[in-house]
Amino acid sequence: MGRIYDAGEGDVVYFDSNSGDTHLLSDFAAYILRTINTRSLTTEELLNEVTPEIESGDATELESAVANVLAQLQDLDIVIAD
Repeated sequence: MGRIYDAGEGDVVYFDSNSGDTHLLSDFAAYILRTINTRSLTTEELLNEVTPEIESGDATELESAVANVLAQLQDLDIVIAD
């Protein structure tokens, strides 16, 4: 886990201590990153974890959003898929 700086402005700055890179992430991406930092989760477990916390009436939309965020975090080499 790197460092997250959240100024409360809708986006957060994430410093990846492994690579030395700095990234601008959405609040939602930072929330996902914080959630998976506590322990390894499958995508299904992650969805079960975040669903009660997110105001969304459309489970398919949330599932798609989580999948997109995970893909973006993988593209940035912030998370590694198993």
